[in-house]
Amino acid sequence: MAKIGTRMRGMQQSSIRAMTARCQELDAINLAQGLCQVPPPSLLVEGARDFGKADHSYSPAEGLGVFRDAVADRLKRHSGLSVDPSTEVVTTIGATGGLLATLTALLDAGDGVLVFEPFYSYHLSALKVLNLRPEPVRLAAPTFEITEEGLRAAITDRTRAMIVCTPNNPSGRRFTEAELMIVSAVAEEHDLLVISDEVYADIYFGSDPHLAPATVGGLGERTLTISSLSKSFSIPGWRLGYVCGPAPLMSTVRLAADALVGCAATPLQEFGARALRMGDDYYRDLRATYDGKRRALAAGFTAAGLSPNEPEGAYYLLVDCSAMGVASGVEAAEVLLERTRIGTVPGEAFYLNPPERPYVRVCFSLSNDVIAEVVTRLANGVL
Repeated sequence: MAKIGTRMRGMQQSSIRAMTARCQELDAINLAQGLCQVPPPSLLVEGARDFGKADHSYSPAEGLGVFRDAVADRLKRHSGLSVDPSTEVVTTIGATGGLLATLTALLDAGDGVLVFEPFYSYHLSALKVLNLRPEPVRLAAPTFEITEEGLRAAITDRTRAMIVCTPNNPSGRRFTEAELMIVSAVAEEHDLLVISDEVYADIYFGSDPHLAPATVGGLGERTLTISSLSKSFSIPGWRLGYVCGPAPLMSTVRLAADALVGCAATPLQEFGARALRMGDDYYRDLRATYDGKRRALAAGFTAAGLSPNEPEGAYYLLVDCSAMGVASGVEAAEVLLERTRIGTVPGEAFYLNPPERPYVRVCFSLSNDVIAEVVTRLANGVL
């Protein structure tokens, strides 16, 4: 009988997908997975009528020129980041495909990669699949700030890179210029690659625009920026993302992306280019929509006696369930599922070591009706 590959031994289904499956079995409300239940913009829905006219052959490994041009234009307008679309952008199958191509292209098995806890759990999965070594940097609740002392303490003789996620999944934290200057100084001193996950760049709360790490200090020459269209346009099923960075690094990322998957879906790149050129009004409305959902869901958990954090971006809350008398986020998620038929993700999914508090993560990319039902269920009794 064929054996399981060494790299997959010990791998398990993610806590997020596992809870999604349980929600389906129990007919529970799924706040676990960021399924993005907000409708996509009408421009994309109406554009589907032109699908048959689109190019249905392979695109170049780096993606269609029209899509890469749109990416470069969007980055310049929204982040002040200048990239050459012909040499510094590669289209990928979602941000996850971009991360895998980047890690494959630029790191070797056994290399250490710094991850800031709490981290997006799929970052950890990608590292494990490629036999890379995750090195945690604990960001203390409730502020989750980067400190120079904490970052330096996590570096080993095997450290070759770090992953930054801003706005952060799961905490919603947006790293400041001062924090990113710490990242820049440490990365330069130790010659580290910086991988910046900015999938939630368009979803933030407050007046300050998104701050792209590659625009801070000396990070531009060593940073690969990864993003996708999933969150900004409510199309996670399209699996359309991109990586951008210095041309000498991107030429190898392109080779890795080609070797791994060939190319992203050609017709979706054409429609994605339309989305990326949408005006500022769309993004203002998007942020206002999510801000309302954030406030409504947070108020529901607060009224139930629990303690949600105040995210600065993304579309998740980290809820401290200490008032439930539970010992862990795993226990809290089970109690919530049993008592309210609400599915959440245990905080342990976002840490290598146990978190300080019994957290669960909940998603508010839902319809207002679903959020109202969640609030009602919470009011009927959690404690």
